[in-house]
Amino acid sequence: MVQNAKTGTMIETPEREVAVINQTFCDMFDIPGPPNQYVGMESNQLFLSHAPMLKDPARFLKTVESTVYSKESIVDEEITFINGKIYARDYIPIYEGHVYIGHYWEYRDITEKKKAECDLRKANKKLEMLSMKDGLTGLNNRRSLDKQLEIEWEDARKEKEPLSFLLFDIDYFKAYNDTYGHIQGDECLKEVAKIAKSVVFDESAFVARYGGEEFGILLPRANQYEAIKMAEAIRQQVEERGIVHQASEVFKCVTISVGIMTVVPSENIQPISIVHGADQALYEAKRTGRNQISVYSHHKEADSNV
Repeated sequence: MVQNAKTGTMIETPEREVAVINQTFCDMFDIPGPPNQYVGMESNQLFLSHAPMLKDPARFLKTVESTVYSKESIVDEEITFINGKIYARDYIPIYEGHVYIGHYWEYRDITEKKKAECDLRKANKKLEMLSMKDGLTGLNNRRSLDKQLEIEWEDARKEKEPLSFLLFDIDYFKAYNDTYGHIQGDECLKEVAKIAKSVVFDESAFVARYGGEEFGILLPRANQYEAIKMAEAIRQQVEERGIVHQASEVFKCVTISVGIMTVVPSENIQPISIVHGADQALYEAKRTGRNQISVYSHHKEADSNV
């Protein structure tokens, strides 16, 4: 059974001499056969004579000796050879009654298994990244924005720094879709996303498509003035791009309305409150004329339009 096994097997005596060794073991260590010629040989000498297969022969022998000395079973210990092969190693001490009479080594080639696991991890990572992106605009999506908000909120709370959130949408976008069709509507969304991404120069800023024609921008360490300045730059760039929108009731080109909330996070406030505040401010900007910016105030629903 040992000789025909697909796993590399070697049994040693208490004196560390080879008692049994099979062909698979020899093949793994690139030891020329037949294996029976090595019976009675000190195992360390056998390993040293084929050290080129080992990345670190001295370390390999040290772990072997330490394992044998401890006489504690080991299962699935991973070893990588210089040729890139990865093996799982088992060590089992052998007793007859209470008398120690040797030990059993088994090596299994798990190279393909480890490669498959690595490929799976990469695929899962790619899927995770894709799940965080909006397929149309290439921006971060709402799910990733929600996660980033939790992170930035906690950082701002600890550092007692301001955190600003911009929420904006395209004015009369339904009318745009009805007039020019959904394909052109998608192109409009991509163009507005591109403008927002190009204007937001701060590397710490987080730009996302929040849903439909809505976009959100998280601005860590940005005070209200800085948030307004950023919002106005985006609003102005969108207007100046001159994307024709004959169905708009505010301008004959595509425009946006923006809601802003700035807060210094504390334990008494939930992260979602910054989104709700920006949403209320956005509603106010749309209610009072669109193509403008409105800032949420704690003292009243929204400040004067900007």
